[in-house]
Amino acid sequence: MTPGLLIGGGIAGLTAALALRQRGIAVVVGEAVPQILPLGAGIWLAPNALQVYERLGLAAKINATGMLLDTIALVDGQQRPLLHADQARVRARYGHGTTAIRRAALQAILLAEFGAENVRFGHVCAGFEEDATGVEAHFTNGAQLRAGFVVGADGLHSRVRAALFPEARAVRGDGYRVWRGVAPLPLAAPFQRAIREAWAGGLRFGFSEIEPGVVDWFAAVPTSFDPARPGLQARLQAAFAAFAHPVPDILAAADEAGIIHTEVARLPALPRWHRGRVGLIGDAAHAGPPYLGQGGCQAVEDAYALALCLAQTPQDPARAFAALEKLRRGRARHVVRTARLMGAVGYLAGPLGSLRNAAFRAMPDWVSERQFAGVYGLKY
Repeated sequence: MTPGLLIGGGIAGLTAALALRQRGIAVVVGEAVPQILPLGAGIWLAPNALQVYERLGLAAKINATGMLLDTIALVDGQQRPLLHADQARVRARYGHGTTAIRRAALQAILLAEFGAENVRFGHVCAGFEEDATGVEAHFTNGAQLRAGFVVGADGLHSRVRAALFPEARAVRGDGYRVWRGVAPLPLAAPFQRAIREAWAGGLRFGFSEIEPGVVDWFAAVPTSFDPARPGLQARLQAAFAAFAHPVPDILAAADEAGIIHTEVARLPALPRWHRGRVGLIGDAAHAGPPYLGQGGCQAVEDAYALALCLAQTPQDPARAFAALEKLRRGRARHVVRTARLMGAVGYLAGPLGSLRNAAFRAMPDWVSERQFAGVYGLKY
């Protein structure tokens, strides 16, 4: 069988490549950048993603490289608790809690396992042509690759999706911008091994350690917060000046040059996730807002489910892609909808924000933990 081709060498593409190889399906990866650099901030890997990596034999290495977290907490601007999720109970149920890790470190683990020699760097997808036996993929550098199937794992602005469904475009913004960064800052004991997300005044700020003395953080502000104006770090500090320690200290310790903009966008539901021998996974298929910490985790699930489906019908990729969509579409839709709801609730301010806080504080921990049961559990 002609090897498959994965477009995109990020977390989705490399995880899919490893899962497919584990099932005896040969693939190569086409990645747009000429080399993978140790850039970017962190990612929170929830139990559903770590269960996949357990099956791929990588969970122990990921956990050893990242930071195993003990708690996830929503708090108000003064660090007073709203909701709390004990990761010990989650770990007892699913075998894993949540691990915080640098995105670059996770990508390096995946790349080392798959082998950089199997990645075609500097290959930007320019289109493809399908026939009865395979797909001919074309790249802007003039290269062509023959594949038995093609998977678009190339993110929110997927070139593969644009070729399949040119009318399907990501819708930008929900009125907010999200900025991310890493700050060298030792945290006091109450903030160690924990995710904390603070909501106040229509703003939100989340953080956790990704290494001892290294904090991954994000700040969500209205779109009126102009990214083109100079002094980004100082303006973020001013916006969150009323937030309690350690938020101001994290922003003060951040490297302004390393602050990145995470696009808040959603993808309208596609009519389907595939056409013939070409399919989509991750944000290319079902991107949503980043308010549940599940974007990367859902891509990891897609990658593993793709391998299961292709292993069932390796000679019929179209059938496998249809099976993948049947298996994953409902769950992915639920996560996207929940993320949108969390976004709307988190930005409430004034009297509505106070009512939200009171309702959350009255909610037992087990209720909030149960809400994640439908996200963390794998049924395949």
